[in-house]
Amino acid sequence: VGARSDDDLRAGLEAMKADVARRSIPLAELRGQTITLSNFGMLGGLHAALTIMPPQVAILGAGRLHRAARVIGDDIRAVRVLPLSLTFDHRVVTGAEAVRFLVAAVADLES
Repeated sequence: VGARSDDDLRAGLEAMKADVARRSIPLAELRGQTITLSNFGMLGGLHAALTIMPPQVAILGAGRLHRAARVIGDDIRAVRVLPLSLTFDHRVVTGAEAVRFLVAAVADLES
């Protein structure tokens, strides 16, 4: 993102959405990212052992959204569950930083 203007970012996002819709993302767009989001849940997967490729720092994977029984207080309820898998480079990020990132991501998804 760096020094890109709002208009440039907006145009880039629209171009990326069009590439995704055409299922033709240019290879150059798939290189050099810092954090990647992988949606393996659309294929039915729940969890994954994700691999990072430098210069990537982390990859967050989303599994299949499903209903599961959870204890809430003294009750058992069926709730929606979105499994998340996080892989990160320990040379760049500490475990505590990765957990804080994951907690923030979960809080954002729950709100």
